Amino acid sequence: MKRLVLAVWLLLPLAPALAHEVHLAVEAASAVSVRLTFADGQPFAFEAFEVYAAGADKPSAVSRTDAQGRAVFLPPATGEVRLRAFAADGHGVDLKLNPPRGGEAAVAAATEDRALKIILGVGILLALFGLVQLVLRRKKHA
Repeated sequence: MKRLVLAVWLLLPLAPALAHEVHLAVEAASAVSVRLTFADGQPFAFEAFEVYAAGADKPSAVSRTDAQGRAVFLPPATGEVRLRAFAADGHGVDLKLNPPRGGEAAVAAATEDRALKIILGVGILLALFGLVQLVLRRKKHA
């Protein structure tokens, strides 16, 4: 009995170590990788990102992009996700996308959005230029 008490007394300081134990489970899962770049083609590297499931207020994933600007996460089983990526200098994106599942491949239509924004911006500038020219001609003839 004395030996049992002595053994428990000697092992008792080791009990808190069990509370800090970390367990490991390795699973095969299909992740989604979204590559983010700045307008000049440089990777959006080592910047923070968050992933939200459709309708969720709290992110399902929070991490940083890698050296190539990739945000990698496990998508929910179904539905759209919201990807928010942001840098300390204020650059960033807030995207809604329907990630591929089960080996599908998808390419985001971000280039189409950019082209539309450029066309819209040029159109607005041309309209403003035309308006200024109209005002200047009226002042000149008056």
